[in-house]
Amino acid sequence: MAKTKKPHKGQIWHINGDPVNGKEFKGPHYYLVITDSQLNNALGTTLCAPITSGGRTSRTQSVTVYLDGSSTDTGKITGCVLCYQLRSLDLLARKANYSATLEESVFEEVLGKIIDIIDPQ
Repeated sequence: MAKTKKPHKGQIWHINGDPVNGKEFKGPHYYLVITDSQLNNALGTTLCAPITSGGRTSRTQSVTVYLDGSSTDTGKITGCVLCYQLRSLDLLARKANYSATLEESVFEEVLGKIIDIIDPQ
């Protein structure tokens, strides 16, 4: 039997985030894992930020990070990380699938945006 991959910061997983309400991010999308695997394992949930090809309004508010073909190890995931739409998700219960790993410099940019949103200087 193959070993199940554990979510770790900087990885991108395909997750169906439903059910949701109101203006929450809906449907299956790629999500960027923000938290370290030790915390994910201890809590059973993972802090994630969704990735979309849309997000026109949020792009103008400086709360997104753009991903192009060189942003991941596979080069197949593009769009923008919605740094303001953080969610805590149980990836195992949602049957999430690992897709790629983000380049370290891009992950650091995402973390910087999240910190700026939480604690603007």
